[in-house]
Amino acid sequence: MPHTFHAIKLISVLAPLMQCMALALLTQYVKLSTVLAIVLTPLTIYWPHQVMVVDACALYAASLGMMLFVFGRSLLPSQQPLVSVMAGRVHGPLRADIARYTHILTAVWTTFFAAALATPPLLFWLGPKGTWQWPLTGGTFAAALMMMVVEAGVRRLVIRNFQHVSLRATVAAFRNTRATPM
Repeated sequence: MPHTFHAIKLISVLAPLMQCMALALLTQYVKLSTVLAIVLTPLTIYWPHQVMVVDACALYAASLGMMLFVFGRSLLPSQQPLVSVMAGRVHGPLRADIARYTHILTAVWTTFFAAALATPPLLFWLGPKGTWQWPLTGGTFAAALMMMVVEAGVRRLVIRNFQHVSLRATVAAFRNTRATPM
């Protein structure tokens, strides 16, 4: 038991420190990241489990919040829906029915990310004890994979007379294009 406790303490200290270093590298805010690391280290030593839970929640919220922001922002009137942009990179100019479908699909993914962000707090307040962790520990990832598989089938039913491409062809098309601002 003591070895397990020390391992948890070590991981809980190293994880936020490494995240602070990554934040410094990504944002170039070295001083802010250093201050954050200095503040987090004593907290992780005294409350390792709580810090790990807060860290998992923060990473979950940041990653899904960014996806919600990117997909949602692309639905603004002055923007082109993100799924339409991606489909255009693979297929070129889109037919009207495909443009409409990709617009709706962008809105569906935006709703998915909003629901995924709202699920842990709702389960915390309304669900059985401990169920709020389900989305953070792979539930949201599994739901997203399931949604992608179902959407691929729906797409083939809704969009007829169209050369659908494989996931491999889509990834290859993205590798051969440069990122352009929306």
